[in-house]
Amino acid sequence: MAGSDVMHPLGALITGGVAGGLFVYMFTLTQNKWKIDDVLGVWPLHGICGVWGGIAAGIFGQLALGGLGGVSLISQLIGTLLGISIAFGGGYIVYGVLKKIMGLRLSQEEEYIGAYLTIHRIKSTTD
Repeated sequence: MAGSDVMHPLGALITGGVAGGLFVYMFTLTQNKWKIDDVLGVWPLHGICGVWGGIAAGIFGQLALGGLGGVSLISQLIGTLLGISIAFGGGYIVYGVLKKIMGLRLSQEEEYIGAYLTIHRIKSTTD
């Protein structure tokens, strides 16, 4: 977890506990309500929990809360927002180029058959 080296162990435990709850909630919301196909939970884990970990380092890294100090909440917020901006901008550019060059979606028939067979040519039995 980002920043756990500057936190008191109880602060790291709280950070991990909140991240665990956030992950379960956001993964369920992403899959069931929003119907976004992220079966590995990459966005809730690295996106949401990563943001929380960055901000929590600025909170629980404070000397007043038993942390080692040397970290500020403001710098963690700025760094987290900068990280979000770079990730979003880079993803927008990369996926925009891929969409124009080759497309991002499977056809309805390919979706029905499944990406394993249509793209990867992986079968469940050997030939």
